[in-house]
Amino acid sequence: MKTPLFAAAITALAAPVVFAQERDPTSEIYTDPSSNITFNTWSPTPFVTIGVALPPDALEADADEFVGLIACSDPAGWCGVSLGGGMVSNLLVLAYPSPSNPDEILTSLRWASDYGPPIEPYNGDAKLAQISSTLNATHYQVSFRCEKCLGEWRHGEEQQGGSFPSSGGFLLFGWCHASSAPFGEAECADKAEMSQHDSQGLFGATVTSFTLASSAEEYALWAGKATGGAVNGECVV
Repeated sequence: MKTPLFAAAITALAAPVVFAQERDPTSEIYTDPSSNITFNTWSPTPFVTIGVALPPDALEADADEFVGLIACSDPAGWCGVSLGGGMVSNLLVLAYPSPSNPDEILTSLRWASDYGPPIEPYNGDAKLAQISSTLNATHYQVSFRCEKCLGEWRHGEEQQGGSFPSSGGFLLFGWCHASSAPFGEAECADKAEMSQHDSQGLFGATVTSFTLASSAEEYALWAGKATGGAVNGECVV
């Protein structure tokens, strides 16, 4: 590990928007001590760090899943990641501390049909299961397995989105951060209403050997740690 995860975040670029043509704004190798999973991480802003671990053959054939990490250095707010860049018609991953359980970071897969709050839970085949999470006075962090998250997305019968191919060696991410906590039915991540984010941006990440598990066995070991389920809170049907 070159530098601790949040040391990288603190020294990241402070510009409010990181343009897509800027690759690897702060690429660091980070091994999560709680899971012993090694991620390639990027910190395009002091508020958000994104980590990815892909199957070992992801540069040869497009992967349909990954092991991911989101860290947010604002424990009062929420953070989000867009797989594919912009928020519209791309798969969105949201994370925030549970308002009722201090031991949980809630996560939700969302979809935005236009530039407004991403109020729709994604109803395609993608599935997120948590591996570990931590929360303290300065930040929170969650790692997870995201299955069927990199292929072609389809939200319902009528809305088809983009995809997140890994074989091209380049992944485009969007990120956002809000200092205000989710509201409404915030105990349930799929029903929570999100306040307007305070900052956002795009960045491109190069897929190198550091982004890949060293073997199929290692990736299976990492993915197999995702036994926590979706952890989307207290949801009343």
